[in-house]
Amino acid sequence: MTAPSQAGRYRIEQLIGVGGFASVYLAHDDELRSPVAVKILADNWARRPDVRERFLQEARLLRRADSHLLVQVFDVGELDDGRPYFVMTYADRGTLEERLSGGALAVEEALGLMRDICQGVAVLHSIRVVHRDLKPSNVLFCSRPEGGERVMVADLGIARSTDHLSGLTLPAGSPGYQAPEQLYFDGAPDARADVHGLGALTYHMLTGRVPAKPEQRVPPSALRPEVPEAVDAAVMRALDPGREARWPDAAAYAAALSSSTAVPPPGGEPQLRPSSEEAQVRVPEGGRRPGRRRAIAGGAAAVVAAAAVTAVAVNVAQSPQAPGGTHAPGGTRATASPSPAGGSTSQWLRDDSDIPGQYRDLIVRAGTYCQEPGLSPALIAAMLKAESGYDPGLSDPVKDEYGISRWTPSVLWYWQPGGLQSPKPTPPFSPELSILSMGRFLCTLGPRVADLPGDPALKLAALYRSGVDPLRRAGGIPERWRDYTEKVSRYLRDYRPV
Repeated sequence: MTAPSQAGRYRIEQLIGVGGFASVYLAHDDELRSPVAVKILADNWARRPDVRERFLQEARLLRRADSHLLVQVFDVGELDDGRPYFVMTYADRGTLEERLSGGALAVEEALGLMRDICQGVAVLHSIRVVHRDLKPSNVLFCSRPEGGERVMVADLGIARSTDHLSGLTLPAGSPGYQAPEQLYFDGAPDARADVHGLGALTYHMLTGRVPAKPEQRVPPSALRPEVPEAVDAAVMRALDPGREARWPDAAAYAAALSSSTAVPPPGGEPQLRPSSEEAQVRVPEGGRRPGRRRAIAGGAAAVVAAAAVTAVAVNVAQSPQAPGGTHAPGGTRATASPSPAGGSTSQWLRDDSDIPGQYRDLIVRAGTYCQEPGLSPALIAAMLKAESGYDPGLSDPVKDEYGISRWTPSVLWYWQPGGLQSPKPTPPFSPELSILSMGRFLCTLGPRVADLPGDPALKLAALYRSGVDPLRRAGGIPERWRDYTEKVSRYLRDYRPV
């Protein structure tokens, strides 16, 4: 390939990277007086319409995400010889691959970087995109004008929108990082394939080694004794060969890593966002969501305090209903269809119940979001009945609760699609946003109370009301919420299929 001297208004200065399909050059934007990176499709591929389209699709996906956590695309064009190019952020501080050439990183540094990487991948998941090729060379670093640096996830060359994934998806990924399902022509890899890649990156940063084959793999602490046991557990679950056993997406994995390493400040729980007026609002004593505010701070946590990784909330496409989905509670199988039973929800919810038909699909999707013990569509339906009687227009300004799920705006902000990167939601809240965010909440925080005694479903219901710490202090369901959980229990009996 001949190196061009110009790409549109961008003056090419030097080659900085070569891949199988394209090369990347450092260039200078003379108009804006700034360095940029220009990615140009190789000459031998530029005449292949399918490869050309894939190349441009990468630019479109990055532009669609438009996040500082990802390499950003500013312009596209075509050289005089017909080769397409696009213009991106220039990563002046190199790649994670270069940093790992010196061996493992300090534990806190590795976990801090992983939170940032997860946050970037979670942005992709929130727009229904699976990266499929997470590896050290695709994690870049860029200087900040005010000092320091930011992490950027790069190279969506083989990324796919889950709207277009199918069983014919070709094998993809890089050895050592790719999930086992990416090796085969199978049900298309979903967000859990990226979770495997994130787990492999974490393992590599902590140990200085790419994970071995599953049968030969040992926890990070076996190679690095100072790695906390809880981090071991989170990483090894991310690397599980069976995707059904992994964390459901990047946000859930980040939450597990952060909550396992977070240490509350002396005398209390960590604050959500000390500088945020929203996080300081007090819910009246009789309100129903003081615990849910604590649940974010003391449960998933520290994630919100550390750039709100868990806040990249419900990503419908990445739930176990995505292609190649996981098993839902009770042994039923969740599918990619919005109506998981091919148009019927009967296998999850009783047909002769009072559950409104227009919400049944949403309830099933939220109730099969993960394999958390006790979580089911019937539980979600029972909680909605107890919360609002299925009233999407519920408005309780005194308690600052709105919608079919009784969310407060400040808390829903953390659990909505896009999390804190999306605008703060304002009432009225749509049923879709409200119901699906319940699935994210319960799947992320449910493991924190799984070891407590009591009915798993009713513990989740109490968790939604009170948060993690009250359940742990009470050693189970707090007395304050027994009436609520008994009501949920009655509705559960009415809604479970016979």
